[in-house]
Amino acid sequence: MKTTIYLFTILLALNACKGKKEVMTTEEKAKTESAAQEMTDAEREAAIVEQMKNEKFPNESEDYYAMVEKEIPVDAVARIQRTACFGRCPIYTMTVYEDGRVEYFGKNFTPRVGLWGGKVSPDVMENLMNYANEVGYFELNNIYDKEAITDLPSTITSLLNPEGLKTVVNRFDAPEELRRFEQYFDQLFNEVDWTEVK
Repeated sequence: MKTTIYLFTILLALNACKGKKEVMTTEEKAKTESAAQEMTDAEREAAIVEQMKNEKFPNESEDYYAMVEKEIPVDAVARIQRTACFGRCPIYTMTVYEDGRVEYFGKNFTPRVGLWGGKVSPDVMENLMNYANEVGYFELNNIYDKEAITDLPSTITSLLNPEGLKTVVNRFDAPEELRRFEQYFDQLFNEVDWTEVK
């Protein structure tokens, strides 16, 4: 009987140790999995932060600017474009090419509607360039805009200098120098002998 109790006690002790070992193994396993999960979460968070640093959020003005630049002909040396509004804003595009050709496309609320062509002397382009330098056109921002304000027309001017084509989108709150340049641009080409292109 003593032997049976002795063996029973030993078996209980061994089972207790085995159970304790299994519990520790389960706890260690849970800790290891938890640590692995935390590391994965930390890595995931770091990846998200990195992605956000490199991500460029949509900007309507910049997208519009990129679209405008793509529309400008490769051999254009100057261009002015006025866009629509909900009212009677003049809508037209005038493009000057390297050889002195000028193309005018009037869409609405302008003296000329449709496609018109003409030619200018190098003096006209020289005057435009001199005035651009005078008002600091090439130092202006690329975009003057406020996206929250709607129903405003844009005036988009482009001018080629030795450094490349400079384009300025004026939709809102542009400096006075830019507005003067836009008016000068229009007036300078008023004297062109326009011929309608059929």
